Amino acid sequence: MRVDSNTIEVPFDAIKHIDTTYLIHSQENKGGSIIKDLHRIKSNDLPFGISGIEINNIRKTARVETSAKILGADYLEGININTYSKWIDSINSIGIIELDKNSCFELGTFNKIDTTNNIDFTNLYDLDKDFNEVLSLLEIANLNDRFLVVPYNRKDNQGIEYRGNQKSEKNRLTMYRKYLDLMKSANKDFINSFENPYAFLSSTKNILRIEQNHTTFNSIRNRLEIPSINISEVLQNGKNPNLKMLDKITQPHRENQLLMVFNEYSPEHYDLETIVKLEGIKNLIRSANYCEKTLKSFIRRYTTKSMFKHWWYGRRDAMAFRPLIQELKIKDQNQDPQKNKVIDFIRIQLAQDKVA
Repeated sequence: MRVDSNTIEVPFDAIKHIDTTYLIHSQENKGGSIIKDLHRIKSNDLPFGISGIEINNIRKTARVETSAKILGADYLEGININTYSKWIDSINSIGIIELDKNSCFELGTFNKIDTTNNIDFTNLYDLDKDFNEVLSLLEIANLNDRFLVVPYNRKDNQGIEYRGNQKSEKNRLTMYRKYLDLMKSANKDFINSFENPYAFLSSTKNILRIEQNHTTFNSIRNRLEIPSINISEVLQNGKNPNLKMLDKITQPHRENQLLMVFNEYSPEHYDLETIVKLEGIKNLIRSANYCEKTLKSFIRRYTTKSMFKHWWYGRRDAMAFRPLIQELKIKDQNQDPQKNKVIDFIRIQLAQDKVA
């Protein structure tokens, strides 16, 4: 499991020390009783990767909001079982709160998490040059009508969002170019904190970040298939909820007719009118189960004798039935028209991410 942005809640029993010197204190009284007693610190007073600390003196818990940026050079690794110790050390180094690593691991809980994977497309695409093709394949991959596809392809922001219309909880899977995200002005100071900022940014050039938000206790438990939301359960979980959500959206067991057409025709060689005519002929051939006798009878019903020859044999560059029948039959028997090389590549990489 790789986690980026998150909120954890830790009981006082798992905290060695709290220094409230620089925290803002607020209380709320009702009927002579204190109903709220908090110490907080604002995000702009904290270093990279930590956006808030709240001490709840009534619940006797601390809530800490962090992201993988707190890991510095290990940012792309995310918060996982291998970086857990560094993550806690980084929180403790601030000097406000000191968490006991062992107790926090067992007693602390994740209230919100973003699960992430970084898919490196270097061996498949140059995302600077080929993102339009990648985005097209991502767009047509959705076969679940409960998800809205929201692509974005701007100079400073390239990606896609599969946005679920379910109202019970947030269902969303986002894919975006991490390089462009890190190039934003908001990340300038973070990038400059690296020993070699240029080398780090260059390493992200062809990375597509896959990200899913889990904002409720139920979504964390159900999607990760774990009994509790304890830090230990989440980080040691062997499931990858991003792969599970991808399959929910793309439904690999279903036939994707549009993908067949997309894989068949490149825009450099075919215009839309030609594609429509060819697909019409192919659909009729398939409907007739590639039977020449059936197809001849069908064409004769709608043509004159001279026009029959035109549609059956073709003339010059005209599209015709007969030349396509055997070719189409062989292709349909021997070729998988469902191959979406972008989605297939992402699916393989998600399955192979061993800490996920």
